This record gives sequence, structure tokens and C-alpha cells, in this order.
Amino acid sequence: MQNPMLEDLKNIMKEGWLEKESRVFKSWRKRWFVLTTTSLYSFKAEKQYSNPTEIIQLSQVSSIKSCQEETNKENTFKIDTPDQTFFLQADNNKDKEGWIGAVGKALVKLNMKKNRNDDDD
Repeated sequence: MQNPMLEDLKNIMKEGWLEKESRVFKSWRKRWFVLTTTSLYSFKAEKQYSNPTEIIQLSQVSSIKSCQEETNKENTFKIDTPDQTFFLQADNNKDKEGWIGAVGKALVKLNMKKNRNDDDD
């Protein structure tokens, strides 16, 4: 049987290093993020696509936006889901805007696909 994550990773839209705030200790850790058409994954090492430290299903994302005022850190943005808010930091403003744009574009594509499928019912 095919591994769904490995299949999903054939559809990479964007990847790169971001800092992620840990849930428990609130410390920031560098992670390799990979955006696909359905998910955002984080890994401990660059282009090592096994044992993700986080998997955010795009279908669960309610918003993505800058949050420098909230974190008091430059180039930060957050991804909201019903269960959790993920705080991320890019190296610079261009990277931050690139990630927000890429995730936003993936969300639009996912919603368009979902709406087309709903119309087929």
C-alpha cells in the first residue's frame, strides 16, 4: 500500500527553512517546511522527508496572517486551525510574504477543488 505522505510529497509547492514556536516550551526551533497541495509538513532536516515533526492539513486552516505584534518578533506569521495556532518565523519579510502567499494560494486551490467535487454530488 502507498504511503499517503510520500504520494503527497510528489506535489511540493514550496519548501524552505522556518522557525516554529514549540507548543509546550514556547521556544523557537528551526524546521524544514514543505507545502504540498493538501498539507504543510515540518521536518528536522532539509529534504529528509520522513518522521515529520508537524503535519498541518490545509483543509483545517481557517487563516494565515502576519503576527509580529503578537510575537514581538520580526517576520512572523501564524496559521490558525480549530485545534491549534502555529507561530512561524521566516528569515526576512520577503520569505514571510512568500510563505503566506503560497499557503493562501494552496488554500484557494484546495477550496476550488472541494467546491467542484461538491458540485458533482
